[in-house]
Amino acid sequence: MEPDDWRLTLKLKSHRALLEYMEFHRIGTAYELARRSKLKPGVVGHLVARRRNSCSLKTARAIEEALQCPPGFLFEARMSQVADTRRQSDAA
Repeated sequence: MEPDDWRLTLKLKSHRALLEYMEFHRIGTAYELARRSKLKPGVVGHLVARRRNSCSLKTARAIEEALQCPPGFLFEARMSQVADTRRQSDAA
């Protein structure tokens, strides 16, 4: 039996805090936050619009740096188990 695969994801702690930091820095849109973070607008847009609440470490750090907030203030680290579709189909 193979060991389970785990992935580090970062979960947004507070959507309100994200929006308030954006407002404080006069960032009116997810697109503008993405530009300042040097990220693709889709990922940032999903976080701002509440369609997603997690992202990669790289994305979280870029957003926190762009908003000049302390590291780990907006996002918390979580480990999640990755489903291996190959193993699931073999077991069926």
